[in-house]
Amino acid sequence: MNTLDLRTTAWLTLAHVALMLTAGLILIIAFDFPDILRAPMETTLELFHRNRQWTVPAYYLFTLTGITTMGVVLLLYRSLDFQQSTTAFLAMVSGVLFGLTSSLGFVRWPFLMEHLATLTASAGPEQLEDIRLVYDAFHLYAGVSVGENFAFWFEAAWTFFFATAMLHRPGHFPRPFARSGQVIGLGMLVYSLEQFGGTFSVLGPVNMLVHTAQLGWLVALAFLLLNGGTARQGRLTLPQAVTSIGLFLVLAIVSFT
Repeated sequence: MNTLDLRTTAWLTLAHVALMLTAGLILIIAFDFPDILRAPMETTLELFHRNRQWTVPAYYLFTLTGITTMGVVLLLYRSLDFQQSTTAFLAMVSGVLFGLTSSLGFVRWPFLMEHLATLTASAGPEQLEDIRLVYDAFHLYAGVSVGENFAFWFEAAWTFFFATAMLHRPGHFPRPFARSGQVIGLGMLVYSLEQFGGTFSVLGPVNMLVHTAQLGWLVALAFLLLNGGTARQGRLTLPQAVTSIGLFLVLAIVSFT
């Protein structure tokens, strides 16, 4: 394994997490995200358009995270010499599909939704119904079907398969860390059922919990990659462990308050 490749992958992973956090925090503050997504169309588009100097760049950042996801997934496969691992190959395919479907779901906001928001501001009753038809169609197809349901399945598959492949690299990844990744992957599979509604709607809080855990897990993964080829290989230092767990705890507290 090339140390330079490991470090490049680690820094891209940290950049990916930073993009996710930046976009998410902006939308929480400026767009009442994610609760606003369940509001009526007029309310959602009006707030989106009113704060477009923040919401448009934030959603574009979210779109870019799909691309950084694909970069991280491909670099992990290459830098960890997983070419002979079927599990790692399945992880790579799932991860690339996750990045693609995630970007396709997010990209409607900075372009199509901003255009619809502009039209809504001066639309009459008949025009408003036409706009609602387009809004609902793209929300259900690009948003719920592609950007959430399919993306969540691929995300769950990538996390679980990659964590499973880690078990075959004990010199680089502690077994408890790999097992925790498998748990996160299974958690993602469970909360993906929320998209079907009905009794599955109660799984909403699992979404936030598992996603915040994944961000902390990715930070820890980046630290383990940075430690590769050093005396710290295969383990986290105390500050690294505290940073990773602390990020998860802070995000979890913010998500549920």
